[in-house]
Amino acid sequence: MDGMFEDPPAMAEPQMDLGGDFAAPDAAGATDAAAFMTGEAASGYSDPFQGMPVQESASAGMAVPETATALREWEDKHERELQDAARQEEGKKNDRRQSASEALSRWYQERDANRQKRLATNRADEQSSEAARVDMVSPTANPWERVVDLIDTNAKTADGCRDTGRMRALLIQLKSSPLVPAN
Repeated sequence: MDGMFEDPPAMAEPQMDLGGDFAAPDAAGATDAAAFMTGEAASGYSDPFQGMPVQESASAGMAVPETATALREWEDKHERELQDAARQEEGKKNDRRQSASEALSRWYQERDANRQKRLATNRADEQSSEAARVDMVSPTANPWERVVDLIDTNAKTADGCRDTGRMRALLIQLKSSPLVPAN
């Protein structure tokens, strides 16, 4: 059981061999970095880029290719155009919303006006039908008047249907001169 908690050799910290002699830090704690960078510190070090021309850092930052400035100008111009198009689209959208809300409010006003007219018409019809019902209940009323009011006496018969003219004439005759019931 004690062996389970020991580090196996493969899990131990790896030892890195950097190869080459490096200068130990001096009293101030710094190494001789300049000697290392020039290759004097490591004997046998060869620079793979040795002999390649190197540009000065000051001159490299000042030379800007023409295509980069032209591309930047086009991007800026394109960005401004997109922003203008977005502003115009937003304005048009707000105009459409405004006109839609106005149209919707007009529709609601018309609907309410039609509803009020319909309510008034229904009330008038209800009052007239109630008055007609009261008149029909009276003992002196002619029951055939109510029947004639319920049917359309001016209706034309369709082709191929029975002629109802005789029945219509009979109802009109009974309305004008009702039969007297025998007591």
